Parts: sequence; C-alpha cells; structure tokens
Amino acid sequence: MNPWTGEILALANTPTFNPNTYRDARDESLRNRAIQDLYEPGSTFKIVTASAALEQSVVHPEDLIDVRGGTMRLGTRVIHDTADHGVLSFTDVIVLSSNVGAAKIALRLGAERFGLYARRFGFGRQSSPDFPGESPGILWDPAKQSDGALASMGMGYQVGVTPLQMAAAVSAIANGGDLYEPRVASAVVKDGHRVAVPHKLVRRAVEPGIAAAMTAIMEQVVERGTATMAQIPGYGVAGKTGTAAKLVNGRYSHSEYNASFVGFVPARKPVFAIVVVQIGRAHV
Repeated sequence: MNPWTGEILALANTPTFNPNTYRDARDESLRNRAIQDLYEPGSTFKIVTASAALEQSVVHPEDLIDVRGGTMRLGTRVIHDTADHGVLSFTDVIVLSSNVGAAKIALRLGAERFGLYARRFGFGRQSSPDFPGESPGILWDPAKQSDGALASMGMGYQVGVTPLQMAAAVSAIANGGDLYEPRVASAVVKDGHRVAVPHKLVRRAVEPGIAAAMTAIMEQVVERGTATMAQIPGYGVAGKTGTAAKLVNGRYSHSEYNASFVGFVPARKPVFAIVVVQIGRAHV
C-alpha cells in the first residue's frame, strides 16, 4: 500500500487458481484471503496497543515494566512470554514482543480506550468500497470485555482482522497518523474521459508525534528485535512480527500458527507499507 494515499500497489494470495480452468479450482483457492479471511494478528496488533498507551500517557517509552517469570495469570487464563525477560522498558516490551508486558499495558488502558483506538485504526468495519466481499472483522464490545479478554487483545488475540485492515493500520503509523481508505482503482475511464478516484482520508488515528515515536520503536524491532530478518542493506525498515496459535475445532492449536509481518520502508518517508500473512504450521 502507498501509505500516503491508500493506493493498493500489489495484492496476492496463494494457493491461487488458473482462470482458464476455473471449474477445476478448489473453493479455498477462489477466496481473496487478503480481504475475506479473518485471523488473530498476534503481536502485530501491539502497534495499536502501544500507540494507544503512548497517546493516552499511560506509559512512556523508557518506563519500566515488570515481566519477570514470563507468565501472567488472569483467572483461568495464563499469558506466556517466550522467555523470562525480567524488567523491560516499554520500548523493549515491543522490540522483544513481550506478551506479559503488552497485556499489562492493555489493562492500564482499559477496555473503553483500547476499543476506541482499535476503531480509530480501522478495525471492526469494512475498509473500502473497492472490495464488496470484504469482512469487517471482529471487535469485542468494551462493555462486555473481561480483564482476561482485554489482556489478550493487548497481545493480538480476541480480535479478528484482515490483512487489508492491517495494511491500512500500519500505513497510519508510516504517514504520521492518518488512516486512509484502501483503494484499488486509481481512475475510471468512460467515453474517452478519465476521472481520477480521489484519495479518501478517513480520520486521524494518532497524533504525528505518537506515530513518530512508534516508527522509532518499530525500527528497533527490525534492528535488534524479533524482525531482524526484515533488514534491507542500505534502507531503514520499520516493522513488527506476529505469531498467533490457530483455532482448530474451537481450541488453540499447539502446532499450527498464523505468522505475519507488518512494516514499511524506508522507515522515514516510506514508499511502501507491507503485510505478509502465512496461515499454517509456521512458528516464528
């Protein structure tokens, strides 16, 4: 996506199908997964958690958050980190992708404020009229959200999103805080006349200073955090990885995961915002 306009520059799904043998294609190959399939984004959603927390001043980049033990229990729900990180700065909660830290930040925010920012970033609604089959996603009603569900949402569970929504959300960070409507058509030509489709600013998601702070944190994610494989020699890259256990027959699997990456490049004055989602057995 062009983060400054909302223009979709490339979109692809795999497995795909051969339109010359359409009748032979399997149903799952005919879906436009980028706009139709919902998934729990996992840690890529922490860009929303962190943005909301910074703008609401419930935390500052150098504040220390205790994540010792690597686990957190809320009723019957247990939240795990991949390692015991001890005490982390807020920045490193995102850089090292601490689930316990993100859950604690979400609880500080509260359901009402967190839900407000999730909607500001475009979740829970259809993103664009250019995709009639687009799913609106799933967001909890804040009034019905338990502490366990709120903590889980902070780390990217208990929310259903599409790749298109994630692309628009990360673009809002990339461009300084503005959420644009994704568009796949740049112009309409009729009777020899070309009429450009205007770019549509939906709303401001966060203030420019918050977007700049998030960009700096996401640069560190790529430089020394969970997304070092996204480094590109000669370019600054801002990004965030995510892994979420896949729901199989109503239960979270211990072997199948939704793995994803969101980011933009160059990190300063970006040209592209990119989302990659792998639905399957990968665990990253």
